[in-house]
Amino acid sequence: MLYFFPGSDQDTLMSTREDTLQEHVEFWLEELAEERPASREWFEGLSEADIAFALECMPFEQRLTVWQAVPPALRGAVLVELHDEHRRSLLKAAPPDALLQWLGRTDPEDLLELMDDLPGQLGRKVLRRLDQEEREQLQAALGYDDNQLGRWLSFNVITAEAETPGRLFRKALRETGLPEMTDVIVLVDEDGRYKGCLSLDAAMQTPTQAPLSRFIDPDILPLNPALSLHDGAQKVHSADRAMLPVVDENGTVLGRFTARDALDVIVEEQEKQMMQLSGGGLEEEDLFSPLRRAVPKRSVWLGINLVTALLAAWVIGLFEAALSQWVALAVMMPVVASMGGIAGSQTLGLAIRGLATGQLGAANVTSLMRKEMLVGVVNAIVWAIVIGLVASWWFGSAALMWVIAFAILVNLLAAAAAGVAIPWVLSRMKIDPALAGSVVLTTVTDVVGFFAFLGTASLVLKFVGA
Repeated sequence: MLYFFPGSDQDTLMSTREDTLQEHVEFWLEELAEERPASREWFEGLSEADIAFALECMPFEQRLTVWQAVPPALRGAVLVELHDEHRRSLLKAAPPDALLQWLGRTDPEDLLELMDDLPGQLGRKVLRRLDQEEREQLQAALGYDDNQLGRWLSFNVITAEAETPGRLFRKALRETGLPEMTDVIVLVDEDGRYKGCLSLDAAMQTPTQAPLSRFIDPDILPLNPALSLHDGAQKVHSADRAMLPVVDENGTVLGRFTARDALDVIVEEQEKQMMQLSGGGLEEEDLFSPLRRAVPKRSVWLGINLVTALLAAWVIGLFEAALSQWVALAVMMPVVASMGGIAGSQTLGLAIRGLATGQLGAANVTSLMRKEMLVGVVNAIVWAIVIGLVASWWFGSAALMWVIAFAILVNLLAAAAAGVAIPWVLSRMKIDPALAGSVVLTTVTDVVGFFAFLGTASLVLKFVGA
């Protein structure tokens, strides 16, 4: 299993790689600006992932020019490495005949990832060009949804008949070779139905005449193709294996899911959540996407934000009289909203991470709520006192001190509760909490904070006076 540790040499290596690729991009753009043609020599020494990264760093027109120079044999693998929107834009711009020509050189597993993005009937034409075994594999995989394991498995899996003697197995293995990320041998019966698994070490040590079935490991369990990608990745990680077989309910071995695949899923989920938390709905947007695609995406979230802002403004409008009598309230309002927003976002991030990793569920959500409320109580008391004293010193008003202290106390407690409840409820409603959670949380903390602050101030004005 491969792990990445923050602050390690891997970070330095990644930074160096990205700096080097940026230098490539800078050189390419300079060459194109001087109207020099793109050359295949530009890609020497670069992997498919490197080429994809460099292409994504370029404006669309220049990207398209450089793409034409990418060797056709590499194009399928490069497309797989691209993010969805970048990939679709290149596929849409390519002539169908040229697409069909270089897709014919693409690995079937890479084709599987590209099928949904192929324009028109091109996907069917590509399938017809495959041999029968590859065509059946792809058609079976295409029967699963995008978020299911069966859609993204690897077909390159070693299977052996369960009663094969150890000597014959090892001889066959020497002749065929061993695929990368293989530490499990899948056993099948005479009809090709799944029988069990054994480790590669056990298979290599099986006595000469002993059948492989004698050494089946009951702890190595196959994956169901209907599993979600997230659950499949977690199972591979928990099994501490380089791979696990994927077997359907009929006992047919469809392929395998490797630790590398699992790592890709986890990294992609983390990137998606990070982008959603930082700017809702833009996780797949091309840096250089045209206005006709960028504007609608941004407008949707601006519209949603407008609705929530109007709700907060409506609450403020309910206390217009208090604001006109006590100007200091307007000065301190941002403090109340900001403190609630920050406290809530901390809890929200913790809850979303728990849901993403599978650590938060029905069994412990109440415990997390209780713990976060206790944290909220302590923080609320401490910061209510601090902010109350600051307000008293600033405006010379003991009444304002108590008003803002109470509002901070209420808002931080509401933020803690909402930070756990919102992602939990959204996940139950099949809505991505990383996408919508921050919008709902901001609405809650603004409305509760302003209502508590201005409502308490109105009561003070009514019964005590300014």
